[in-house]
Amino acid sequence: MQQQQQEKRPLSWAQKTLLVLPALAAAHCAYYYSALPEKMASHFGPSGQADGWMSKTSFMIFYLALVSIFSLMWIGIGAILKKTPNDMINLPNKEYWLAPERWEQTIARLGHQMSVFGIATGAFLMAVMHSCFLANLSGGNQLGGLFFVYFIGFMLFTGIWTVQMLRESRLPEAP
Repeated sequence: MQQQQQEKRPLSWAQKTLLVLPALAAAHCAYYYSALPEKMASHFGPSGQADGWMSKTSFMIFYLALVSIFSLMWIGIGAILKKTPNDMINLPNKEYWLAPERWEQTIARLGHQMSVFGIATGAFLMAVMHSCFLANLSGGNQLGGLFFVYFIGFMLFTGIWTVQMLRESRLPEAP
């Protein structure tokens, strides 16, 4: 763990975006609330057929809590990294990247990368909830094909994000 005095950095664009996600989820809920049935399909089996139900109010509370907790968690990872011992950080070439002269910049980069992944996770959660709204509005209680589009998109993002993170963790070439 780095034992140096650190100045507080302003929130990055990614952290600010994470703070906005719960408000977007609240607007999403407010927009659809009156149109949704009182008893909502809230869980869908592998076939996409509804197999779990909850009240509309409980569903909305769950949705807002989920997005809020995940947003704060992703922001918090950056702060937690600053207090995490180096031997607990899993990073390619970590001896190089966590050397004292690069430690602060590396931790800031990792925190930012986690926030970006958090935005994608939040967007995916909101898209899944939107699919639930549409399933409930259609009355068929069948999760539509959009869920799979969202899922594939999130998996593609995860792959690209991982490759980018690994590329940024390569050792720089010697001059």
